[in-house]
Amino acid sequence: MPRARRSTRLTGGRTKYTNDPFEIAGVSDDSDTNQRKAARKQAAASDGSSDEEFEVANDDNQDDEEEDEEADDDEVEEEEGVASEDDNEEGPRKVAGPRRSKPATTPAFSMRYHKTQGTVSLPKEDTHSRGTYSSIDHMGKKVHLRTTFGTDERDLLSIVYARERWYRGVDSGFPTRASLNEALDLPDYGYGLSFGVEPEEMRRERTRGWDWYYDEGQGGRLRKRQRLRSIEEEAAYRVYMPAPKQKKHTVLMGPVDDQKTFSVGYHESMNFGDAFDEAKVREKAKPSGGSKGKDAGRKRKTREGWILNMGQKVQGMAWAPNQPGLTQYLAVVAPISKEEKERHPDPFTDHGAPAFRSSAPYPCALQLWMFKAEKDESLTKRIDLKFQPRLRMALCTKWGDLRRMAWCPMRRDPREEDDEDTLKTVGLLAGIWGDGYMRVLDVKLSRDPNKVEYYEVQSPVFEAKPPSTVCTCLTWLSPSDIAVGCANGFVAIWSIIPSQSPYPYFYQPIHSTYVLNLTSAYPTHAHLIATTSMDGETRLWSILDPYKDMVESNRMRVGSAHLSYSPMLQAFFSSDENDFARLLAVRRFFTTTAVARFQSTVSSLAPCSTWHPSTLYGCTNGAAVVTNPLRRLLHVKEKQWQQTWFTHEWARDEDPDSPGISRFHDGYRAESISLLRNMLGDRKMVNGVMMITIYEEKSHVTALCWNPNQTCAGWAAAGLGCGLIRVEDLAT
Repeated sequence: MPRARRSTRLTGGRTKYTNDPFEIAGVSDDSDTNQRKAARKQAAASDGSSDEEFEVANDDNQDDEEEDEEADDDEVEEEEGVASEDDNEEGPRKVAGPRRSKPATTPAFSMRYHKTQGTVSLPKEDTHSRGTYSSIDHMGKKVHLRTTFGTDERDLLSIVYARERWYRGVDSGFPTRASLNEALDLPDYGYGLSFGVEPEEMRRERTRGWDWYYDEGQGGRLRKRQRLRSIEEEAAYRVYMPAPKQKKHTVLMGPVDDQKTFSVGYHESMNFGDAFDEAKVREKAKPSGGSKGKDAGRKRKTREGWILNMGQKVQGMAWAPNQPGLTQYLAVVAPISKEEKERHPDPFTDHGAPAFRSSAPYPCALQLWMFKAEKDESLTKRIDLKFQPRLRMALCTKWGDLRRMAWCPMRRDPREEDDEDTLKTVGLLAGIWGDGYMRVLDVKLSRDPNKVEYYEVQSPVFEAKPPSTVCTCLTWLSPSDIAVGCANGFVAIWSIIPSQSPYPYFYQPIHSTYVLNLTSAYPTHAHLIATTSMDGETRLWSILDPYKDMVESNRMRVGSAHLSYSPMLQAFFSSDENDFARLLAVRRFFTTTAVARFQSTVSSLAPCSTWHPSTLYGCTNGAAVVTNPLRRLLHVKEKQWQQTWFTHEWARDEDPDSPGISRFHDGYRAESISLLRNMLGDRKMVNGVMMITIYEEKSHVTALCWNPNQTCAGWAAAGLGCGLIRVEDLAT
């Protein structure tokens, strides 16, 4: 028979020593308590509700709080109104009595009574309130949902839809193919697929929102601005692309106890499935025709995907949206080496710090690589490993390194004009170049899929630069509007539609110094923008009134350059100085929720997908980690799981002409890591001293991205500091 639990409370009265003159004079805390009770009743009466209604509202909140309190034994024992077991092991168990009020020494936040409508009834002595619940208050699940996502049924129905699809334990890390394929089968409650936005508004933006682009007046003038000059392949490789090494890149992949050696040359690709054993795919359900699925009984490799060699560090990477077919395009930027840049003189050397001024006009190339998906009846497609990835286009410039780039993510329905055009439209791509300008390119390809095109960009469809500063980051707000962060702390918003005024219609100081990153809460709250700065501040503000409608999160000692918004979760993702992944809900932006913990500094963050809630982080130790924070967002006491996609290690070779040796580790299990921010038991603490490991720059995961198209929503790409790119279908 197990031993009964014993209470740790002291029995009997406690000896108390005091020199309080008010208590000696007969002025005790009881009188203050009575005054506060009277003030609460008066406040409740002023709201038009009786004392009975006030007590009923408190009882409802108390029932919700008890749901959370039962899940934590430690908190239950600390409550004053719950009786504990008798000190005698064999004695009978006492029955819990009525709950008593907490003593007057309770912090001020616990004295506030919460109503079921989400408001706070304050006593008269309280002079300030944030207007919402405090994150340290105990609240029930219903109250937590209302304060996190709102009281509007559109917001609640959208998160209920996400919960039904992605709350399973198997989806705690990578998204499963079964859950991705349920997008068209499960009821969307009217707002699930539009993330709480009216479906009619989303439809108008996909159609009428792009009328200006197809208009012969505005769209025609925009397209005429872009001028491209065709160049030879030899000139593109010699001037604009990194010089290849004499030897190939050595790659070690496979199971830990049986890794195989591969060699990948410059601009070559390798199917790393050859390094793994075969695994039989589970037999799918029979379709309506009675025959088995295409993949029934077919053997596949344990891991399948591609490794590409770019020759230099992968600076940026992004999948092209609005590609519903089997062909997918990946935009990649690999700048030239430091030795090659020394050949070009820098005229701005004496003009201040490099980050706050324009750089030399270094040559750079934007590469567009083509991939194929398998033909399958399933909604979510796999990567076609029979099709070798190939370079489709190279857009060469002399504006410095392409530091940031982003495709226009707004959906666009296909039109007849697209088929009538002699060129195939890929999309609008905006970027920040080293000279400090923000430019937009209209990327189009020839109809011949076997042709490789090389162009020198002489002028884009749009370019802009604020005076006396440089652009640092950008994000799309609509099919025609772009927000840009600047080195002086300002944020500018331009419309790329041709007009007589070249100035931004919004240019306001949001931070006091360098803006590291910014992103919009599109489409749920398209007028809200979150920004991070070098001063460690993370702010959420409204374009309508950035001075009044602004809220700040916890300030960090080191600014975070990573920021992304998930419309499915209605929250922003970022990182902090302690190697934690943090989540900031739109309606609780002033608080931070840790959702993952890493062994090294965060070096990259993939833009959140609109088809699943999994978030992908890259670290300086070469690890790519994925996590699904939905369970923790809905209930803060849920265990948070994370899973490592792969770990990359790079080592130098004895030969100086060799690009080095890379080794990949795969097959990690999902794990639940403590997210407590305490120093006790920290892996970085050695003899009471915080240790920080510095890793090789070529081991870093420098770029990550999910495929934004629904048919390939499980595809992910990771760019490394050594120049390798790993593309894999992570839908299990």
